[in-house]
Amino acid sequence: MALALALALGGCEQSSKPEAIDLSVYDHLYENPFPALDQEWEDYGNGDPYVMRYDGRYYLYVSTKDHRVGIKAWVSDNLVDWTYAGLVTEDPISTGAYAPEVVYWNGYFYLYTSPAGRGHYVFRSESPTGPFERITDNVGMSIDGSVFIDDDGSWTFTHAGTGGIVGVPMDGPASFDPGRTIEGAYLGHWTEGSMIIKRGGVYYMTLTGNHVFSKGYRVHYAISKDSPLGPYTMPTNNPIAISTDPEFFGLGHSSTVMGPDLDSYYLVYHNLIGRSAEGPPVRKMNIDRLVFNGDRMDLLGPTHYAQPVPRQPDFSDRLDEAIDSGRWEKAADGGRTVSSVSTGGVYTAEYNFRLRQEAGVDTRLDILFAYKDDADYGGVEFDFAGGRMTLFAQANGERKTLAEAALSEETDWTKLHAVRIERDEERVRVYVDGGLKLESGGAETAKLREGRIGYAAREAGEPLLSYVAFANAADGSSDYETAKPLPGTIEAVHYLSGEGRGFQVGKRAEAPAWRKADGTDVRQADDGSYSVVLGEKGDWLRYAVHVSESGTYSLDFTAGPGGDSASLELLVDGKSAGGFAAEKPPALRDEAWAKVRAGSVKLEKGFHTLQIRLKSGKLEWTTLDLRRIDAEPFRQEKLLEQSGADDVHGFWSRDGEDYVGSADADAKMYGGSPRWTDYRIETTVRVGDEPFGEAGVLLRATNESDFPDQVKDALTGYFVSVNGSKLMLYRLNYDSTLLQAVRLKLPRGEAVKLRIEAEGSEIRVYVGDGAKPELTYDDPDAFLQGRVGIRSVYADKLTLGDLSVASLQAE
Repeated sequence: MALALALALGGCEQSSKPEAIDLSVYDHLYENPFPALDQEWEDYGNGDPYVMRYDGRYYLYVSTKDHRVGIKAWVSDNLVDWTYAGLVTEDPISTGAYAPEVVYWNGYFYLYTSPAGRGHYVFRSESPTGPFERITDNVGMSIDGSVFIDDDGSWTFTHAGTGGIVGVPMDGPASFDPGRTIEGAYLGHWTEGSMIIKRGGVYYMTLTGNHVFSKGYRVHYAISKDSPLGPYTMPTNNPIAISTDPEFFGLGHSSTVMGPDLDSYYLVYHNLIGRSAEGPPVRKMNIDRLVFNGDRMDLLGPTHYAQPVPRQPDFSDRLDEAIDSGRWEKAADGGRTVSSVSTGGVYTAEYNFRLRQEAGVDTRLDILFAYKDDADYGGVEFDFAGGRMTLFAQANGERKTLAEAALSEETDWTKLHAVRIERDEERVRVYVDGGLKLESGGAETAKLREGRIGYAAREAGEPLLSYVAFANAADGSSDYETAKPLPGTIEAVHYLSGEGRGFQVGKRAEAPAWRKADGTDVRQADDGSYSVVLGEKGDWLRYAVHVSESGTYSLDFTAGPGGDSASLELLVDGKSAGGFAAEKPPALRDEAWAKVRAGSVKLEKGFHTLQIRLKSGKLEWTTLDLRRIDAEPFRQEKLLEQSGADDVHGFWSRDGEDYVGSADADAKMYGGSPRWTDYRIETTVRVGDEPFGEAGVLLRATNESDFPDQVKDALTGYFVSVNGSKLMLYRLNYDSTLLQAVRLKLPRGEAVKLRIEAEGSEIRVYVGDGAKPELTYDDPDAFLQGRVGIRSVYADKLTLGDLSVASLQAE
């Protein structure tokens, strides 16, 4: 095997004892899907959920049930506990309002919706809970409109389309230019539910494919570095949200929102329950944590079991009324107010403020951070009269400019605006109303580390502040501390913070590409993500995980360049769980990255730490997948006779012992367990005169879906097929990629044996009694487990026998 389970290692030397991890921080839990919300639409639920964050609070808007008037909203301080806020509009045009979304800009809230899918309307309000009044007639366009405002203040509208997501430039909140289909934002069928965020200079679009009633309704993401209008590319770790489990399926139409800790992001989406008595879908709301590894985004989920609630900031307060003297220190002259507690060295701070109406534009406001004392601090000066904002460092009474930019002449500063300061390892970034306006690095910026936050008003009176907060995380560093749900994927670079706590290396790297202060050997890959190299004996990385159910889990590393082998030890909660040998198979040693199985480990339900420790060799890796697998050997004959009604997709008939699909349809039939890993499949194929179409065997199949209005390749796995002249291997992931094809002439009218072996990343196909495979393929991004089945693709004169399956460890 490419990565074989090694003999368990005995005692393991440690250069120092790792610091204990307090797992009680994860004790406060919530669970997907959310229970029914107060006053939600009866027999309809919460479809197409959209969450907006404003002034430290969250506002939820959902689709309106058919033939009902009005749009409902809920409010929350923590993304988990929701209070009904009423109907935000009762305009008759809102009847059956689909997918309402709200953005805040310059004192007004703008709501976009497509009532019953008949074009779009724009509404406006001075409050997130309304009342919203319609400000446009029908502006047309298909369903699921979404607005993105870029750093430069430009607006983009996206909506669903038959050929993919359509992008529409905007001239302000209610004016739309002609649109065009966005390159790369298409899921092979009807594509909807788009939303764009920008992070680290990258545009991330989430989008949903298939039909809302399809179990395989799913969320993908695409990235662009050029423009919100694309072109976009679809990373390989898609889809990020899919489940066809009978108890949790039909996941889609998501929105993305920043978490309460000012650094994390959450995906809000629905799952399908079924149809209401009147026909429309009944759906429930879910939230799961998004994480980032360079340009790559991933979902910690989808989960439908208890998870830690989103973390709150380390300090927060509302200054709408009196200032708490125990939490703030106010200068005697009233000009400067700073928090009583200090940030860490890496942090994000947020300030929401507006000018008093009577103050006029002569007011100057300093947003303060890294405050040590009156002579040593950083800040952003807003010179409203001069139309400038300046990032500065104050040292020894001297103010030094680090960066500056013009203030927009369109901004009404008597309305509420949000300023966010991000202080990561190297830079300070300043965002105003979500748009990046200033950033600075270098020696002077490096001095602006930990300190208190606050503000100082000069010249014309004190502004009005509301929500003010900071969290000791920035640029995604909160991703390191969150417990990774299992089954799931762990990004190598998301090890816990702190030397001796989350990592230890014997030799510090000279120029790490990320997490530079740690000295771990972090490198950047061609796709913009990051890997970690364990290169010295005793090097280790540690992660917090949440195991959803007890059982045996696979250990599947995505290993990097080179053919190095590594001997590893896995420690669970500090205790050795065994040793593993990691090495790419020979056929994949020239691949830049390859997924390989290192073995398996038994894990108990609950929160744990996983520590990966190098014993010998070298391992560069980017992700570790842990999935439930069946550890016991198995053998099953005539598997398809045991298939239930839900396992049969399409029409099948019998011709003696053979299964016959329909010549005018695509039919599939499944059996076995999604936890099966390495196995041998045996069947027969019979080819008649003048055959048409393809027929063959499905293997390592998961996420199977059957619905008339969806992509035809609605599963994840592989398809080994034959036609009149070829043997072919396809990779399926809600699309189809031909991996290999070989010429093959089968005798007509005879049942010919077909044997398929899936072992690690390698798939071998044998025909007849041949000892040598007719087709061999090693997939560097392999699917390593799943069910088996048969498939007939518009096939005529092509029939298949039942399946016999045995695990290779049973041989």
